[in-house]
Amino acid sequence: MTKIKLRKNNLCLFLLGASCLWLMGMGELGGTAPLEKIPIPAKDFKVEVIDQLGVKTNLAKFSQEGKVVLAGKRGQAQIAIPFEIISKIEFIKLEGQEVILKVSLREPKSYEVKIEKKSKFFGQADFGPLRIEAQDLKIINFLP
Repeated sequence: MTKIKLRKNNLCLFLLGASCLWLMGMGELGGTAPLEKIPIPAKDFKVEVIDQLGVKTNLAKFSQEGKVVLAGKRGQAQIAIPFEIISKIEFIKLEGQEVILKVSLREPKSYEVKIEKKSKFFGQADFGPLRIEAQDLKIINFLP
């Protein structure tokens, strides 16, 4: 009799644990969470973003995933270009899971950089917080 109770208890614990894991995994199925606030970057950069539909929005407290560098890849190397030296980022084309960018520096140089298409950019618009993925952007102009 105690062996049967022990098996039932073990089965119940297993099913409870499996159910918890399954329910926690469902949190990803509901889409994106509502945007109530943005990450506050170390420095306040002001930009004008233009999305793929041509909509222009001026932003303050601009960041990529909360950081004030453009993180991506140049060839096989991981790079981080500080926002201080960037004047413009053009989102050229999608290539698989990445977006190819043309990054223009304040000095007359430009570089091709790749970033993940799901990489998120944040900023504070006059109407509230804004979040946009790299794949949805066309141009970012860094303002003086």
